[in-house]
Amino acid sequence: MLPLILSVLIGGGLGAALGYFGKCSSGACPLTANPWRGALFGALFGLMFHFASGRSGSAAVNASTPHVSRIQESQFEAEVVQSTLPVVVDFYASWCGPCKILSPMLDELAGPLTNKVKFVKINVDEATALAQRMEIEAMPTLLYFKNGKVVDRSVGLPARDMLKTRLESLAKVL
Repeated sequence: MLPLILSVLIGGGLGAALGYFGKCSSGACPLTANPWRGALFGALFGLMFHFASGRSGSAAVNASTPHVSRIQESQFEAEVVQSTLPVVVDFYASWCGPCKILSPMLDELAGPLTNKVKFVKINVDEATALAQRMEIEAMPTLLYFKNGKVVDRSVGLPARDMLKTRLESLAKVL
């Protein structure tokens, strides 16, 4: 929360300074017409910068969710390779914007399938050797395992309907 507040305050302060020291005789210049307008636009730019820089939500994407467990590299063999259920592994990074979008979507879609498919996620920044072994080149990457072998892969943020169809077909493979 503090980084968000700082981004808005710094943006607002810079915008107010531009509004105070800027030269705009017509009054149509959004940042330099007056200090109040500059502060408002600066705060909005600070807010946009905060979210675009990926500083928001990294703790949320790193946490386990009700239906998707976060595992460490050392747990991969037991949780994924030796699993009797099909497994969906979400390889993500805490700084990745699409990963932050995928995490709640995957958790929601995993809900009805929890007895048929196991869902786990792994932070590639903490499991670099595993990410290299699994040839993870972009985030997010979803690997679909059955009997300890990769049977499918999706790279990038999938459309919700396509992901739902893929997950349901993996669950029916049983």
